[in-house]
Amino acid sequence: MNSKLHSIDSFGILKVSLSSIRIEKLEDRIKPGVPFPHRHDFFQVILITAGSGWHQIDFSKHKVVAGQVFIMKPGQMHSWELSKGVKGYVVEFNYQSLNLSKENSELINQFSYSPDVHHFSLKNDFQMLIKLSEIMIAEFQAKKELHDLCLQGYLLSFVIHIIRSGEGQVKQEKAITIIENFKKLVERNFQEAHSVSYYAKELGISSRALTMQLSRSIGKPPRVIIQERILLEAKRYLAFSKLNVAEIGYKLGFEDANYFTRFFRLHEMKTPAQFKKQINAK
Repeated sequence: MNSKLHSIDSFGILKVSLSSIRIEKLEDRIKPGVPFPHRHDFFQVILITAGSGWHQIDFSKHKVVAGQVFIMKPGQMHSWELSKGVKGYVVEFNYQSLNLSKENSELINQFSYSPDVHHFSLKNDFQMLIKLSEIMIAEFQAKKELHDLCLQGYLLSFVIHIIRSGEGQVKQEKAITIIENFKKLVERNFQEAHSVSYYAKELGISSRALTMQLSRSIGKPPRVIIQERILLEAKRYLAFSKLNVAEIGYKLGFEDANYFTRFFRLHEMKTPAQFKKQINAK
């Protein structure tokens, strides 16, 4: 897998600084800036107002229809093929794009855990996102005095509307801080730390308390979340890199290639080699 994370300044028709917010018409971006599966170091939100095609995010291939919002988070693999008649908006930003007060930082963390695809059932909710997109495009293109601050305000409103609207909205939980901190720890350490006890210690709670909290709040124990993250990265390497199974296992914290193979087969019902062959055949 190409481990390069493409930065926000390398995409789009108009160049931006690393801390900027960019908003453009989707019809101007039908042809991908990188014409193969790749990943970003920034958020990319795509509103679909018309057209068809497909959009693959990691290993889920989604049919493109009007009324959808796709959310690519930093580090996710994605590629698309869109029809000539597709219309919509592309909004791109990163963690540095906003004035990260405590409240804003928590909001972006919450946004990071939202589903990859939102299907809006209420027309008014989707129309609000379109309206905000049009306002941001005008502000982005005009670049009048203090336009960065103005875009920050509109972007915050845009993100909030996605979080609280649509069928896949993220619900507030009493234990949201523990859940967010756990997921951030997993994202940083999953290649080296595979045990629940490690994460519980880092969070300052017992393994039992962490397991109960996550099982009640999101329906998954921490062990499963850790394993899912390892498996996702393993699939990315198998699908997009030239590394062999032993090298991939080593990168993911498995000193023994056989142990990595057993781990993968236990969860995927096939060996890493069989998975790679199946992906290549597709």
